[in-house]
Amino acid sequence: MTLSDPAEAGKETTAAAGQDGPARAAKMRNRTRWLPALALLPALLLTLWLPLNGDVAYALSGLEAAGRGGVSVWDVFVARPIAYRLFLAGLDGFRDLLPGADSFAARNAIVRLEADLVIILIGIVLYLGLRRFCRPAVAAVSALATTAALLISPPWHYLQPDWVAVVAGVLAVGAAGAPRRWWLGALLGGFATFLTIAVKLATAPIAVIALLLIAVLCVRRALWTAVAAIAFTGIWYVLTKQFLPWEWIWFNDQAALVHNSPIHHAPNLTDFRSFRKAAYDVMIVSPIVVLAPAAVVVLARRRLRYYALAVVIAGLSVSSAYAQGEWFMYHFAVVPVLAAGVWGAAFGANRRARLPLGIGLLAASLASAVLLRQPVDWRLTQLGLVSKAYLLGAVLIAVWAGLAARGARTDQPSRWTAVAGTAAATLAMLPASLPGSAYAFSGYNANAWNGLGVDNSAFDGLSTRLGRDTPVLYLAFGNVAYKMGNPTACRYPSPQWLQRSTYLPQVRDYPSYSDNLRCLTDDKTARYVVISSSWFRVTRADAEVQGLIAARFDCSDQARVPAPSDLVVCPARS
Repeated sequence: MTLSDPAEAGKETTAAAGQDGPARAAKMRNRTRWLPALALLPALLLTLWLPLNGDVAYALSGLEAAGRGGVSVWDVFVARPIAYRLFLAGLDGFRDLLPGADSFAARNAIVRLEADLVIILIGIVLYLGLRRFCRPAVAAVSALATTAALLISPPWHYLQPDWVAVVAGVLAVGAAGAPRRWWLGALLGGFATFLTIAVKLATAPIAVIALLLIAVLCVRRALWTAVAAIAFTGIWYVLTKQFLPWEWIWFNDQAALVHNSPIHHAPNLTDFRSFRKAAYDVMIVSPIVVLAPAAVVVLARRRLRYYALAVVIAGLSVSSAYAQGEWFMYHFAVVPVLAAGVWGAAFGANRRARLPLGIGLLAASLASAVLLRQPVDWRLTQLGLVSKAYLLGAVLIAVWAGLAARGARTDQPSRWTAVAGTAAATLAMLPASLPGSAYAFSGYNANAWNGLGVDNSAFDGLSTRLGRDTPVLYLAFGNVAYKMGNPTACRYPSPQWLQRSTYLPQVRDYPSYSDNLRCLTDDKTARYVVISSSWFRVTRADAEVQGLIAARFDCSDQARVPAPSDLVVCPARS
């Protein structure tokens, strides 16, 4: 063959092109492999600027204010277990290492960004765990949808103990399946499963859900993961009883505060009606829940055991909220995340079902985006009508998806399928996180709204007048300490037990109340007392508490320090 032979040259060119084709396609796939993850970016940037909800600010402020006052994270009370406190302290401690991170806005954004990075890493672990037992693209869509549901959780869910338990549950599923060696997966998955219990005992059902999902992938790994989780939980119980006895004293006193919750009495219609209303709110706040039945129909097809498993998991997912009986939206934090993962698996697995799953999700998301921005008075009167529409929509989409999926063979979804699935799941989680959206449709906190940015200048000014490092005694909800930032030597930075005793006299007999009282009798470092008059009504407190406050601080009109909102700030008597 010579180069001048046109026939041979043509054959050589064709052969080279045939060899370059697969290489070129592989190179293109490598270039686009991050496209699905990029679908999360716009929503992630939006949520970074949402302020942390008041409960999380309460816990963070307690750790920060008491920490600056010399109280260890092991000893401070913020109405949260030690495992949760250590998680928040880790996020906040890393923030302290960054320069210029002391402003109110920066603290919010950096803590959220840190938590988001943790979620992304856990999403990668989930993908690795699912990939061992599922087709890679299906694992990718399910893992990305789950990650989206965590990253763009409703603001009232984000960083709550119930939400952290869900994060640990997702980690458990991924960690149990990711390692090649089953025993390593059992150890890692077992530890993550234990964390779902350690961050809050009421979230124990999430541990069971995680084990059931692992069993769907591999029964052997699920059994050994359960054994490891039980062992870790037993060790944790013994260690905390021995070295952190106040953890259990606080737990018992906290449980006594909610003596009317459903776990303390037989089921009744009142609890069921309250639960039903809260469940309707969950559908509206997180519209991806409406698609969960359709996703189950697509995945289960005619296999009755999977329908039975779905019913069991659905019951477990709401059992914690029912048992706590307060009907807060964040008590249902596992529901939208679970729905997102199942929806992602169905979307990735069945080509014919993608149209009903996608259109149904977008329609429900658009409806929620509109409804959550309506005036609260209107929303309170329309729950019945709106909930019936959502339930009907769930049934119709499930029927449509089931009919569409009949006879369809599972296929290998493309990367663009993963992009579409991730984008749809992201949009489905956005309605509750948009500026101006309500925390709940008609339940508790229905009159609380999202806002981009918070003007903290009044509290910064108060802290400056007192002195940024001046120790104070807070008789206020924890977010006041978060906004001010002044240290306190009291290990109850927000004095829950003194405050509860103003309307629950029996609290005065709790060991936690006596310990909280020591902040008034033993702590002599506070140079001011900061009282939130709407949260802590001094006139309703025990006579001893009123006397101690009057003896230590001068709250006369002439002595008070100008303060924002409903705060009363009094200097210590010399």
